[in-house]
Amino acid sequence: MISLPPRYVKVLKVLAGGGMSDTCLCEDSHLQRRVVIKGLKPGIEKHRLMDELAALSAIRSKYVVQVLDVIYDGGEIVGLVEEFIDGPDLAPLPAPIDMTAALRALYPMFAGIAEVHAHSRLHRDLKPENMKFDGAGVLKLFDFGLAKLATDAKTQVLYYTKGYAAPEIFQTDASGNHNFTTAVDVFAIGVSSLWLLGGGKIPAELYHVPPTLPCCDFAALGIVFPPSIVAVMNRTVAKNPKDRPSAEEVRLEISRQLLFDKHRMLITNGAQVHSLSSLSRNVRLTVGSDTVSLKYDGYDFSVTAVSGHVRRNNKQMIVGDKLIGASVIVLGAPNGYRTSITADVSHPEVVL
Repeated sequence: MISLPPRYVKVLKVLAGGGMSDTCLCEDSHLQRRVVIKGLKPGIEKHRLMDELAALSAIRSKYVVQVLDVIYDGGEIVGLVEEFIDGPDLAPLPAPIDMTAALRALYPMFAGIAEVHAHSRLHRDLKPENMKFDGAGVLKLFDFGLAKLATDAKTQVLYYTKGYAAPEIFQTDASGNHNFTTAVDVFAIGVSSLWLLGGGKIPAELYHVPPTLPCCDFAALGIVFPPSIVAVMNRTVAKNPKDRPSAEEVRLEISRQLLFDKHRMLITNGAQVHSLSSLSRNVRLTVGSDTVSLKYDGYDFSVTAVSGHVRRNNKQMIVGDKLIGASVIVLGAPNGYRTSITADVSHPEVVL
């Protein structure tokens, strides 16, 4: 293990650091908190440490472990100080699994990697062992030792975890490089999702090198998912990386299902106030011979009928239009008497 500065000299526990790093749990005497210190094992290239530092210093996400400090020796960085994730390890959900519980468990996994990708980084070694809960119950992604910029994610020496490795990384280009994309991370999170919802097991075909696909179906897990969730989750483990969704696309679909029936639209027409929600799904607005009908289906606020001159934000409303955010609905001919009605849609968020 590397030599520790006096601030971190109190070692509380030596941790399992994996194949590339030695790690220990230390007490930060300045801030009176526990931290994890990582130093490279002998013979491991220094760029592994620098890649992790570059990734974690760039990413700000509640679902990603944070780097707090660096340790120098002879003017060179030899170790990282990271937040200590003091909760339980990620574990398979016990059966029977409720749909909402499943979606709430999946959400932070895809939200976390979506934010990693939004910072133009790839993790490249996602698996359940690299996810853990903090003391507040928030799932964190960690172990970014193989992380790379998305624009330069290639290697001639391939490190991977059997079962979670996408098939395309086993191929090499003309220069002998194994190339990684965001689709590789999505595949690994998809397999991790199977593990989480499938009692800690994944199909044997995934352990083949390369994996034999297709072999996964989220509909077969026995959880009553909406068809849209089954479809997007099955795409995460597609053989062709071009068929996989982005992590953000999956996050948005999971969010859409978790927020079902939680939206509200407030419609104000002078002294008249209408509210559309799960308690009152339909409203009809009428001024003279001009009418518009709106409906809330649990996901969206949509126009179901229009008659006469009805405009929204200066654009003619038609059946099928969806109202998002704040709108002004105007009933009446442009050259005649017109009534303006405000419609404000709430924006609930997934809170974990």
